[in-house]
Amino acid sequence: MTQSISDFAMLVSLNIRQWSGRKLDKAVTREVDKAHGATDGGRYNKMLVDKAHLDPIAEIAGAARAYLYKMTLPWGDNGDRMLIAKLFMDFSQSIQQFGNTFEERSKELFKVYPSLKLDARKRLGTMYNPDDYPADIQDRFHFSTSYSPLPTENDFRVNLSKEHVDFIKRDIASKLEERQTEAVKEVYQRVRAIVGKIHEQTSVDKRRIFDSSMENAQEFVDLLPALNFTNDPILVDIERDIRDLLVPPDRLRQDKSLRQTTAQKADAILARLPWA
Repeated sequence: MTQSISDFAMLVSLNIRQWSGRKLDKAVTREVDKAHGATDGGRYNKMLVDKAHLDPIAEIAGAARAYLYKMTLPWGDNGDRMLIAKLFMDFSQSIQQFGNTFEERSKELFKVYPSLKLDARKRLGTMYNPDDYPADIQDRFHFSTSYSPLPTENDFRVNLSKEHVDFIKRDIASKLEERQTEAVKEVYQRVRAIVGKIHEQTSVDKRRIFDSSMENAQEFVDLLPALNFTNDPILVDIERDIRDLLVPPDRLRQDKSLRQTTAQKADAILARLPWA
């Protein structure tokens, strides 16, 4: 019996809410337009609080989203991502750490929020408007992760004729296949990006070689066995070939012959990729 993708994968959704601390000032925007004889010349967004207190929160939120995209594959168009069960433990622990850090940094903002509003009176001058500031700042920040099973055509149960139910089940099965194909495509796109960067840096003499290129390749190839949820034989071979590319950047910088060989190997991998 063929194993269903729902047997070894799940859906994960990351929900992050954060206050931007910015506000469109329509009056100032009109004044700027008038001063320069412009119409719809731009939008003036004022910073309600010192951005130094918001940037650390935005930074961890961005890092959490980047981690989500690294560890998961696309699924549908509502923000859900597919997480392979093999990666669940590592993912859940790491994403919880991101959430804890997000909460800690948010609490630091909450403590100084009253003083930041007082400071804004001086900093913004006549642009200051107390109504711009939320009364409950804590309600503007949220970080959570939710998990759900992958749907299957057999999940559909409703009181319709067998003909209609069968039609809907076929449609669900077709969409599941499309989404699975899109997930596999992303794996190949990641291969192309990782290997392409190595090829770009090794195929031209005196081109700067970054340590991060090899570090990213190592990180990706360690994930690849799990991301290759269809056991695609091409990806199995590509995993081995990428590992063969992993040489210390210093050696590539010093050894011209090794650099050329690495460029050729990378080019051979890129030539085998099925999707542009």
